[in-house]
Amino acid sequence: MQDFYIQQRTSKTLNADEIQRWFFTVVMLGPQGILMGDDDTAEFMLMAQQEDYIYRIPLSRHLTAQEAERIVEGYMRVTEHDFQIETSNVYRADADFGHPFESDIQMEEGARNILQQTYARQAHNEWIKEMMSKGYRYGLNMSVNEKTHPAMRPYDDIPENYRNMPKINDQKLLDYYSLNISKFS
Repeated sequence: MQDFYIQQRTSKTLNADEIQRWFFTVVMLGPQGILMGDDDTAEFMLMAQQEDYIYRIPLSRHLTAQEAERIVEGYMRVTEHDFQIETSNVYRADADFGHPFESDIQMEEGARNILQQTYARQAHNEWIKEMMSKGYRYGLNMSVNEKTHPAMRPYDDIPENYRNMPKINDQKLLDYYSLNISKFS
């Protein structure tokens, strides 16, 4: 099961009013239906990690960057203590709170190559399924009339000139990874 959340990390123990303020900020500024459960069953979790306290609110899905920014900006107006906001899909520890969820992806070249190759294989397999659903099969030459194509074989067996896929940016590679993380374990 996917774990969606927004959480506040702070070195301060929050009192009941501050916890309620955090919870209601997410309720009021988050999109409708974002809380996991309904109004009667929605809850949050308190965790301690090293010297920080984490006040996590389970969500029904990931927040978009704009949705998360709205919550952060609203919470900044109603609290005075130091805090960091993290979400299950968008987080930067060194964020500028003017725009805390801007993307600054730094990926190692080896990881990027692995993700690009895996993405290319999956895209090729999906293309084969689509072509087969249209009645195509492997053939030495491409023929629309005979519905044959020379690339209708495993990715590793096709010539290099058929493997030339456009490079995708790092954000799309990370999105691909997050959707297919179980395939990389």
